[in-house]
Amino acid sequence: MFTVEEITLLRAFDTSTRRTAILSLMNEMGMMQDEELIAQCMSMVKKLENVTDTDFAGVDFTVYDDKEADHE
Repeated sequence: MFTVEEITLLRAFDTSTRRTAILSLMNEMGMMQDEELIAQCMSMVKKLENVTDTDFAGVDFTVYDDKEADHE
């Protein structure tokens, strides 16, 4: 459903619900200067708008945690 890059980006925002993730992305975009980051966020907003709440709730945002931290 989401790429590693997309999940990594989303983890920087509030992902408690799909709607909250969309609003969080949109709110932060207004303060961004980097055009590429803004484009990535816009792409994520569109993708999130097309995902069901049920599918979004099934996304494991911890799956890409830094494995190195587990070994320290």
